[in-house]
Amino acid sequence: MTYLYIFAIVMLAMGIYTLLVSACNIVHFRNIEKKAGNVTEGPLISVIIPARNEENHLPNLLESLRTQSYRNIEILVINDCSTDRTQDVIDKAKEKDSRIRAFMGSGERNARNGKVNAMMQILPEAKGEFLYCTDADTVHGKDAISFAYSVMKDRNLDIISGFPAERCESYMGAVNMSAMLFCVVFIPHFLARFVRIPALSVAIGQFIMMRTSAYKAVGGYESIKNNVCDDMSICRLFVENGMKYHFVTVCQHITCNMYKERKEAFNGIARSLNGAVPMSAAAIPIVAVILFTFAHLVTAPLVSLVIPLWSVAPLSMMYLTLGWIMFYFSWFLSAIEEKLSIKVSISGPIAIFQTGSMYLYGIWVKLTGRHFTWKGRQI
Repeated sequence: MTYLYIFAIVMLAMGIYTLLVSACNIVHFRNIEKKAGNVTEGPLISVIIPARNEENHLPNLLESLRTQSYRNIEILVINDCSTDRTQDVIDKAKEKDSRIRAFMGSGERNARNGKVNAMMQILPEAKGEFLYCTDADTVHGKDAISFAYSVMKDRNLDIISGFPAERCESYMGAVNMSAMLFCVVFIPHFLARFVRIPALSVAIGQFIMMRTSAYKAVGGYESIKNNVCDDMSICRLFVENGMKYHFVTVCQHITCNMYKERKEAFNGIARSLNGAVPMSAAAIPIVAVILFTFAHLVTAPLVSLVIPLWSVAPLSMMYLTLGWIMFYFSWFLSAIEEKLSIKVSISGPIAIFQTGSMYLYGIWVKLTGRHFTWKGRQI
């Protein structure tokens, strides 16, 4: 029963920790939202959009940006070697709004990641004091840029990122995407102003805003061009160089339709997970702890069901049950806060199992010499 007791104590400690972190993060995020002003004027902000085969998403994105309450913006779109009607969409949008500037990406690969390659080409063209980087499959509420700028200005930050409201037609695809909740369940973002730890600094590529001077000071995407996970890498580069960073929630302002179905989401999140925690000899202990934790989070509810609370080691079983209930309640609260559906929010055990599976799949891809594919390209 010794192992069961240790298992129960660890689960109880994790439950208490995640409940406290999740609750404090939610209060922190809501406080940021509450204090953000509705700013309509200020310095020039450059909106950066890499677009590869985005004829279906791009019209909605550009229209949402054209109607922003913050007016002093330029919208830079780079057609990253698209084979569909992406360029036609950009040309039509330019006719409606002179703030839209279009660029044709070069097929020459100077970075491992195709998106980073496009960003390296377009960012030197930006004239703004701030860089508002987003993906072509997002839609922005009219106050999205105003909110982001207000947060950057009021807190004197160099970089911010956060969760949009994720949309996916497939239930399992949405569950796979909910793996990103680890960022708000385990990481105490409310302490970001006091503690800066690169390994605990996360970013979501669908929304990243940077101060241009800080971006240039740290070396920009050129410094992380060989990394698979560009969003995490650029964020950690900023923090490593002493820049001020915050993670916020933008689900009130931005929605994203990144993946349509389960397999696409599985492969995409697997790539991100392995970029966030890359496999190496030095990382083996960390990876082992992560996978060990995943396994116990999945099995804890099953153990409570198989072994009645009162039959064997009742104290251990009580600790175990309380622990996993608190953990999955934390997961549920964070999911609801990030505008996930009720159905996905109560699927915590499935999400944890899928997260472990996606990470193991990513390791298998690397060990077998295979490659992840993104937008039709190997990375």
